[in-house]
Amino acid sequence: MSPRALTRRQKQAETRSSLLRSAAKLFCRHGLEGASVEDVAQDAGYTKGAFYSNFKSKEELFLVMLDERFSERLDQLEAMLGSTADSTEEQAHDTALDFIRTFRDDEEWKRLYFEFVAYAMRNDDFREELATRHRALRARLAEMFRNWAVDFPAEPPVSFEQIAAMTDFMADGFLLNRMVDRDLDEDTYATMLAIFYRGLLATALDWEPDEEAVAAATTS
Repeated sequence: MSPRALTRRQKQAETRSSLLRSAAKLFCRHGLEGASVEDVAQDAGYTKGAFYSNFKSKEELFLVMLDERFSERLDQLEAMLGSTADSTEEQAHDTALDFIRTFRDDEEWKRLYFEFVAYAMRNDDFREELATRHRALRARLAEMFRNWAVDFPAEPPVSFEQIAAMTDFMADGFLLNRMVDRDLDEDTYATMLAIFYRGLLATALDWEPDEEAVAAATTS
């Protein structure tokens, strides 16, 4: 590869990154439909032609942003699950807490993500693209959980695909509610995940609570 060709690639990568940064800022400020291709290009310091030489449409740019952020978050989660902890419950709690804190520190991404969801409700083609990416995200989550659970004493009572879906749904629900009520404690989400995984493990081991102890606790 010649130095000249490498320079062209570097310039294209820089242009692409600048367009993505400007798009993220403008989409947060004006919404996906309120920010035009021209607005994004102008904010980044380029022409509409430069935009279309990197992205076929505004929708494609949306999806590139999603792909990059999903990949980053999954890489972080995989690294967290690879750490050691005293128990499955503690590891689930600590991983969930670290994971949710990455979103706390990235307010822009939270607003962007729910902008994507709102836009998908008004655009069927984009909705299907978003759904496809969520399916891929859950498939990777399922594989990560399968590897994490390889040394567990029993198989879970539901499939890893279902566990991944439930985890995904809980994360979205908590993040949406915390955007509305910022007083929600992040530890609530981490505790919820820890209880969820502890319940799965208990069910897998066919554990049932002692009826006399439960009766005593409910009547005391």
